[in-house]
Amino acid sequence: MTGSVTDFRLFFLVLCFFSVPLTLTAQDDSTEGEIAGVVVNEDGNAIPNASVAILDPETEEIVTGTATNQDGSFSLTHESGSYTLLISFISYIDETIEIEIEPGRSEDLGTIELRPEDSQLEEVVIEGERSYMEMNFDSRNFNVGQDITSMGGNALDVLDNVPSISTDFEGNVSLRGNEGVQILINGRPSNLVRGGTDGLGSIPANMIDEIEIITNPSARFEAQGTGGIINIKLIDNAQLGFNGTIQANTGYPQDHGAGVNLNYNTNNINWFLNLDFEYEREPESGYSFQSFNDDTTYAFSESSDVTEREVEGDINFGADFYLPYNQIITFSSRVSIESEEEDADLTYTDYNPSEQGVYRSPFEDWDILQRANRNNLEEARERDYDVRLEYENRFDGSDHRLTAEADFEFGNENEDVLLSQDLREGSTDFNDQRTFSEEVYRELRIDTDYEQPIGDDGKFEAGFRLNFDWLDNDYLSEDQVNGNWVIPEDGLDQSQNFTYFENVNALYSTFSGASGDFTYQLGARLENTRIKTELDQTGEGSNQNYLNLFPSAFLSYTISDQNSLQLSYSRRISRPWSRFLLPFSQINDSRNRNVGNPNLKPEFGNSYELGYLRQWESGSVLSSVYYRHRTEVIERIRTIDGNGITTRRPINLATEDAWGIEFSADQDLFSGLQLSGSLNLFQSNRDGIYEGVTYASESESFTSRLRVRWRFLDDWNFQSYIYYRGARQTTQGRNNGRSFVGSGLSREIMDGRATLSLNVRDLFNSRQSDREVINPQSYTNNQYSWSSRSFRLNLRYNFSSER
Repeated sequence: MTGSVTDFRLFFLVLCFFSVPLTLTAQDDSTEGEIAGVVVNEDGNAIPNASVAILDPETEEIVTGTATNQDGSFSLTHESGSYTLLISFISYIDETIEIEIEPGRSEDLGTIELRPEDSQLEEVVIEGERSYMEMNFDSRNFNVGQDITSMGGNALDVLDNVPSISTDFEGNVSLRGNEGVQILINGRPSNLVRGGTDGLGSIPANMIDEIEIITNPSARFEAQGTGGIINIKLIDNAQLGFNGTIQANTGYPQDHGAGVNLNYNTNNINWFLNLDFEYEREPESGYSFQSFNDDTTYAFSESSDVTEREVEGDINFGADFYLPYNQIITFSSRVSIESEEEDADLTYTDYNPSEQGVYRSPFEDWDILQRANRNNLEEARERDYDVRLEYENRFDGSDHRLTAEADFEFGNENEDVLLSQDLREGSTDFNDQRTFSEEVYRELRIDTDYEQPIGDDGKFEAGFRLNFDWLDNDYLSEDQVNGNWVIPEDGLDQSQNFTYFENVNALYSTFSGASGDFTYQLGARLENTRIKTELDQTGEGSNQNYLNLFPSAFLSYTISDQNSLQLSYSRRISRPWSRFLLPFSQINDSRNRNVGNPNLKPEFGNSYELGYLRQWESGSVLSSVYYRHRTEVIERIRTIDGNGITTRRPINLATEDAWGIEFSADQDLFSGLQLSGSLNLFQSNRDGIYEGVTYASESESFTSRLRVRWRFLDDWNFQSYIYYRGARQTTQGRNNGRSFVGSGLSREIMDGRATLSLNVRDLFNSRQSDREVINPQSYTNNQYSWSSRSFRLNLRYNFSSER
């Protein structure tokens, strides 16, 4: 339904951004008549602010309209004639009435009842669970609400269970083997993942409704992320009345939490409040060995035992305001507070190898040059705040709408590290060290998106985004000399202040349509990026300004109701993380340091994919063949100096060609039993040169998952999964394969209002990382177990005033 009134409202909203359109009024002349009535819900209660519009029956254009009063009443005056009256309100089925307006007369339509949307199929009720996996060409959705194996965990635990996704001990998330992934929360960027993926640990699994994977995003989405998009969709309990969920969990190793998700929905306002508290204390362990070619008298090993304690609390609150003409304004705010302490005991042993050459493991007959016990004590505190205002106008339903959003996030993160040593054998010039880091950040984002149907099958989309990101980082490193803390004189680690500014402005447009059995979408996104960094003391930094076009194209062919094909292409970018640009050295421990690179350039990727989707009544399968070409690929190169200190620095190392084939399938075997699985076979070739050394790799690997879900005896549910990732070559060595198994058992109690569950992760305690780094002059082997076998007992209770 389009028309002059709709177009006027559209342009008025774009100019005023978040303002509410003026109430439409009818003209007044002698040929007019009046209609009136009262709009109520199924319980006979008045519905205020419902939209009431008079439509031209031939063109379906809105000719005039109003909104109901607090008592549900309305009155409209218009020229005489035959019309269609449309009454609509959020979460209710639209009501249409054919009316006749007679000149000089007033007609009372009486009471008009609107029915809730969920009652539309009241006569045919089918009870059952949502499928764990729902597949489409442009995305795959995984319904977390049905996953009892991640109950009591966080978003990283959930992602561990999702096909195509892999995580490692450092918290890195990759999609089809590519770490250039854009992670969104409810379709939007969030400061929870501003500094990598650590913030995902603060999102409870019970707050997540589903995970959406988009491997080849259209131009509508921000171009960031050459690997694709992972969209974490949170639960929305916007039902009438007072509703909510209360959850508590306890676990071993220590993992305790409690949370509540509440909403109170009247006819025109939905209030919501989410609270969550978590306490975790878990062990980690690791082992590392290094040896050197040039120095036949030196090799060392490092073993570590780490206890990590984390306390965090989150509160999210706000309201949806339902306005006339299918408009919604949402105000929300979030506060996240986190405190973390990591106590690491490390044992360093330096050896004198018995023979010349690089050795892959220490031998018992090697002479010990030095042995020392070292303690790293790290304390971190983080505060994150978010204020958001959203506007949505569904002009003629969900296909024609305007959305706009303003979001401001700010916060700070402090980190203090103390490194001390107890020498057991030999001698050393090591001094106790301490570091202080304080980071303050602010981000402002403004988005507007518009969707307009064209004809029967076409749709036009357009929008813009303004994004500003400010960061200020103070860093100080000191050594203890003769009982005094002093800044080292070598210039490597000293007091520094780093400032970072990023501005990304974007415009996009897409058009989709259909012709026979073919559907298509073409789009383009234009993004201008400005990045400025500076060290205050030295003036060292960078200033980057680049303008890039990111096209996308999709072509689908429907073979039959059950079979379809799609071919897609997209170009994307991965800008370097702000901390990768920090030019000074950050100390992890006495022998490991991270150094940033202010001259890092962004990665660019071109992705092509051909998919075949087969669906049937009890299941579906999606098979895809894909190819991706990336340039300026960022890698963190490890270098080791003569003192055995390993430094990792990010550089634009290589180009990459990657291709693979992926299968995802789910099948209902019989009533209550579902089986789902995925397999991704891929190969990637990288080639680059750094400081005269060639770094290249030809890697073939695969990831696979298999999950079974069995609902039995009406209220019992059993789930189990197995994950395996094959070994993979890197430009500096090899990452060995790993696997783990998880299971869960739940039972519905209290007439289905509550669920009690027990789950175990890493059942066989096999989840660990084993990496080899092979440089021309050295060999390193790292083994880490970052999350041992764990058990969780969970209780979830759902309540509703509508029950």
